[in-house]
Amino acid sequence: MKKITLLLFILPFLGISQEISYSEPSQFIEKAGSVQINLVESEKTIFKSGLGETVSFYPAEIIDLNQNQKKVSGIELESTFITKEYQNKQDQYTKETAWIGIDELPVLIDWFESYVIPNLSNPTGTKKTVKYIHSTKEIQFKFDVYNATQTFTIAVKNTNHKDKYFWTESRTKDIPNILKTLKYMQTRTLN
Repeated sequence: MKKITLLLFILPFLGISQEISYSEPSQFIEKAGSVQINLVESEKTIFKSGLGETVSFYPAEIIDLNQNQKKVSGIELESTFITKEYQNKQDQYTKETAWIGIDELPVLIDWFESYVIPNLSNPTGTKKTVKYIHSTKEIQFKFDVYNATQTFTIAVKNTNHKDKYFWTESRTKDIPNILKTLKYMQTRTLN
């Protein structure tokens, strides 16, 4: 009877763990084991913070080196952020990579076009806050508007540093560049 009671107590907690979801490019890389990734440098978008943290969006083609004909496209997101700050020493940086699959692009492009871009020049008004959030399988985007202040946040979901993410107030004017990169990748895969 004690074993059944213990099992009934533990079962609800087993379901609490969050299931990690991976994009098509991440699954392809994991399955292939050996890949070549071609990044399109001319179409990348980079955000930099005043602290030296960055987030970059690269259109990419991934080739399975074991099966040379097998390829997948996607957007590689590279996030570099400070994980440890020192006063008299050099800060310690960590770099993480996440992916956006081609199948996720239409909804993400629509989110930027419908909610973010129109509100870049549209303050909410006094004492009003509006938040727009969109999640892909591996990344969460958030655009906050508070009075005339705008904040853009990009957080990698499958990270070892849950308290670390990229955000900017000063570079929100550069958000349309992300849309340009996403549309480039979408157009390239349609051809």
